[in-house]
Amino acid sequence: MKRSNTRDISSFFTKKPTTENASQVQRSEENPIPEINITRAPQPSAQGSSPSVTIPPPVVDIVNLSHDPGKRKKLIDFHPNERDLVRRMYIQRGPCQPVDHVFPKTLFGTKERRFNVKWFDSSWRPWLEYSVFKDAAFCFICYLFKAENRAGGDAFVSEGFKAWNIIETIRDHVGKHTSSHNNAVIAMELFTKQKGSIVSALSKQTDEIMSAYRKMSDIIDRYQNMKTRREQL
Repeated sequence: MKRSNTRDISSFFTKKPTTENASQVQRSEENPIPEINITRAPQPSAQGSSPSVTIPPPVVDIVNLSHDPGKRKKLIDFHPNERDLVRRMYIQRGPCQPVDHVFPKTLFGTKERRFNVKWFDSSWRPWLEYSVFKDAAFCFICYLFKAENRAGGDAFVSEGFKAWNIIETIRDHVGKHTSSHNNAVIAMELFTKQKGSIVSALSKQTDEIMSAYRKMSDIIDRYQNMKTRREQL
């Protein structure tokens, strides 16, 4: 018996494209499909470097700011955005003046000397402070407002002054009108007035807003009363 494996003779010939197929082929040749470029994400280097991340400065711990000048952190060591806050907190506290402290004596030659508590009641009261921790005197105003571009060497700001036998050194710290100390005094006065003027301006602005609001309320009430009367007529 013969196998029925007969194939159509048309399968041995390539089909002639129709008019529609030919036009599609021509369009595809004229407008080829654009190539797609795939850009890969950059791979980390072999050293495993990671992108930089900006970390906000930490919030200053107001509660634990030491009142003793011998234990204080230098103002320049605070973040620039925190320094004004630190200044305000210390101004509210005032200089460290432990009047009830028993000041220890130090031998200078053949005599013993110590910090005199009466110095707190003198003209030095606004700035003179004492460190129990270091048994030394410091300048409260210079700590807060001494210009950062001024060179060091001032014991009243850095390590403290404790040569109780040379009282002139405390007087000399204030110096003349253009001294570093007096410049710090001016800076503190400007700082205090600036903060006070801001609070005053905000208070004044609030009063003006409330006054304008009350005037507007009166106008609205009058308008409503006039409208009610017209409707009743």
